[in-house]
Amino acid sequence: MSSGMWTEKYRPQSLDEIVNQKEIVSRFKNFVNEKNMPHLLLVGPAGVGKTTSILAMARDLYGPSYRSFILELNASDERGIGVIRDKVKNFARTAAIASPVNFKILI
Repeated sequence: MSSGMWTEKYRPQSLDEIVNQKEIVSRFKNFVNEKNMPHLLLVGPAGVGKTTSILAMARDLYGPSYRSFILELNASDERGIGVIRDKVKNFARTAAIASPVNFKILI
């Protein structure tokens, strides 16, 4: 079994499954409960849980169809004005049908 499959298999699926980050989880739960989120910039070394925590929050916020409300970009590969014009702009323009909130998430 590759390490990629292991990490995906055991990745936290909700905010309740995230450990040792009580303050962050508490804030994220408030965002979910209020259905309101400020602009966030998560910073830290690779592997500390930035993406995992946002995906867990998105699952709690949007439910099973959370992936349709998220655009995930790799800043190492996808940078430049073309990405903004094409991917981000198109993602932002699409209507969120049956969404519990009126915003989307860009990772």
